[in-house]
Amino acid sequence: ALWTLAALQVAPAIAQTQPVPLGRTFTPSLPSAPFPYEDRAAGHVYQGVLYDAATHYSDSTVGIYVPPQFRPRAALDAVVHFHGWRNHVAEVFRRYRLREQFDASGLNAVLVVPQGPKDAPDSDFGRLAHIAGDFGRLMHDVIDFLGGQGYTGIATTGRVVLTAHSGGYGGAGGVLSVGGLNDAVTDVMLFDAAYGYYDAFATWVNGSSRRHFLSLFTGDTATGNAVLMSKMQAAVPNLFVRDASTMTLAELQTRAPTFVITTTVAHDDVLQRLDWFELFLKTTAIAGG
Repeated sequence: ALWTLAALQVAPAIAQTQPVPLGRTFTPSLPSAPFPYEDRAAGHVYQGVLYDAATHYSDSTVGIYVPPQFRPRAALDAVVHFHGWRNHVAEVFRRYRLREQFDASGLNAVLVVPQGPKDAPDSDFGRLAHIAGDFGRLMHDVIDFLGGQGYTGIATTGRVVLTAHSGGYGGAGGVLSVGGLNDAVTDVMLFDAAYGYYDAFATWVNGSSRRHFLSLFTGDTATGNAVLMSKMQAAVPNLFVRDASTMTLAELQTRAPTFVITTTVAHDDVLQRLDWFELFLKTTAIAGG
């Protein structure tokens, strides 16, 4: 079926009447989590305000959501989501209805949400953005944890989708820069998150025609998306610009870099207001089974 803005306008009312997520939610502390990290040991100052390490840079929580349709295989497919400023894992799950949308996507995968700067205005994702190979270690730790919860038979990391909202670009871009698993990353999806790491995103896209890049944006990141387009544009036309009010699932499934502009949905609503997180997940390589 084709997904259009008009067709999705009933989605928020329906979603609000749905029960709690049907899968299992875990919030372990993992040694490969973004924080604590030495560069934030003294906290971080933003606009004259100190965000101390104890409150904002000491939480090693990694949210893990296993949907009801998950069936373990030898390789673990995962969607790893990086949250924006002034947020924490429990609120990210709740406010943006990530788990409910993950259930509806039908993916046989798990959702992983590392705790970044906790309730702080900061896009630096600590260890994941600065320590070579830490993302690989995070995925290994997630697999080990799931094994301890009874999800046996998983031996290695499979396909990985990176999603980022707003300041979460620092997590996704950092992982593509130093994470060591770029060959496993099949899809990168930015939700109004083109604020930096332009070269990291472009280098990943340009490394293989099989890599799927989607960027949904408002006026907040129009300039950043223009930069990304310039870095991803090949000698012949190779990318698409779509209007969110008329986009279809088929248009988003192309493996060419695709940019989607919305003029009607606010920056903090792009994930959940019209269930675009669910829609975008249905375009991923993981959605193919």
